Amino acid sequence: MGQLIEVQYREIGDVALFDTDRSITGQDSRVYRGPSPNDDPPSTLATRLFRTDGSIDHVHVLSNTVSIRRRGGWDDASLKGARDVIASLFVVYDEDADPYEPLREANYNATIASIRAHNEDLWVMKVMPDEPIEPFDAGQYTTLGLGYWEPRADDAVEDFDDEQRRKMARRSYSVSSSIVDRETGELEPEHPESVEFYIVKVRPDQEEIPALTPRIFTKGEGDRLFMSHKFTGRYTLRGVEPGDKVVFLSTGTGEAPQNAMTAELLRRGHAAPILNLVCVRYNDDLAYIPEQKIVQEKWPNYRYEAITTREPENEGNKVYIQDLVRGGGVEEMLGGRLDPEDTHVFLCGNPAMIGLPKWEEDSPVFPEPVGVCELLHERGFTIDHLKTRGNVHYEEYWKDR
Repeated sequence: MGQLIEVQYREIGDVALFDTDRSITGQDSRVYRGPSPNDDPPSTLATRLFRTDGSIDHVHVLSNTVSIRRRGGWDDASLKGARDVIASLFVVYDEDADPYEPLREANYNATIASIRAHNEDLWVMKVMPDEPIEPFDAGQYTTLGLGYWEPRADDAVEDFDDEQRRKMARRSYSVSSSIVDRETGELEPEHPESVEFYIVKVRPDQEEIPALTPRIFTKGEGDRLFMSHKFTGRYTLRGVEPGDKVVFLSTGTGEAPQNAMTAELLRRGHAAPILNLVCVRYNDDLAYIPEQKIVQEKWPNYRYEAITTREPENEGNKVYIQDLVRGGGVEEMLGGRLDPEDTHVFLCGNPAMIGLPKWEEDSPVFPEPVGVCELLHERGFTIDHLKTRGNVHYEEYWKDR
């Protein structure tokens, strides 16, 4: 019951002004720096705004104007979220209705377009944003989010107060790609309408209760969630020349950006050798095998290899990517030498595999045990560092949540 308020807004730096078609305070000015215990209209409005968006730190209500300050400024999603909270101030919802639906409407800006569940813990999921996608580079990542109010797909217990439960769980995910369409065998388009993600459900352990993926795995096609409109990251094909050999080394869902960059290379007509090597625990942790077979059949310069560590045949004979780099297995798969003069190596996944160094001025200090970065450094490769673009590239985050 109750009518929506008509709201117009404009942004001035960190402050946004929302003009309404009715008075909320009369001629009295009301200022809030946090949720209010009062239940009059301006206090109720301020409390809803603070609880909906944790970056809001100041609300001023005067007659039919609401001035809101937000740390870090405003974007389209936050402006529309605040507008929707104001618009629904006088709407009374059915007691049986979901009390968190207004939060979904205020925070979610995308729809799950499709889910290919490879198994109960591993999905290839496509997300359709409400607004058109700005072009981005293969290998980059964006952010997905769901409210803490959403149910979990496990029995983990989270001790939240009401304020925390109204906030969002967010996590960065590299954009993935199936490379080709399973039915037609054609390359995926460069700028699709939906964005693909390769997501594993992370289970709780003694050290951490994952926040996001157990909530994603309760969702289905057509359900709503948050996806940032910004895509970012330096893990891209910048600097790769048409004649360069390209080696992608990954573990688990670290395959995601490698597949996106593979698709981009093939769209470019890259003719030099491309190797995509992924290490997983079990064969069932590989969700792209059908697509990879199609790609290898159509592009003879491309090779996909997967190794496992926990299948029965691995007992007492585990082989990791580091072993294949050290022992020449990667060069055999590539069909050529790992030569820093004409080879780019991309690393995404387990930090132990990558072996990213710390730096003392311009000198790398490598961790134990030995990772791929150290093995390649010994061969004359240059690791990306600060503004220096080398020929060993790495993704800067790990552990999808």
